[in-house]
Amino acid sequence: MDEAIRRANARMRHFRGVAASVMSEAQNLWQEIWDAVADPRTCEEILNGEDAPSPPWPEPTRRLLTDKLHLLGIHIDYARRLCEGSIGNESHEKGDPGPWQGSSR
Repeated sequence: MDEAIRRANARMRHFRGVAASVMSEAQNLWQEIWDAVADPRTCEEILNGEDAPSPPWPEPTRRLLTDKLHLLGIHIDYARRLCEGSIGNESHEKGDPGPWQGSSR
């Protein structure tokens, strides 16, 4: 019985490692896409009313895309932390906004 439990635990550790790696790669790809569509202006520039560079698509489309990307980033980050076993990590409980903290959201 002990051998079966050890094998099951080893498989679970392997699964968590693979899943965490895939989530990390997915989050890196998400970050590249987010950086490509995010407003390049700083918060101060936006508040001061500085014009944004013209986007390659209409504003409603860009806003919808960035909203969906924001939610996707939250889900990927949660899944990655779940696979790593770091849910309840103190930094997230204290309000660390995650990898998108530098974005204009």
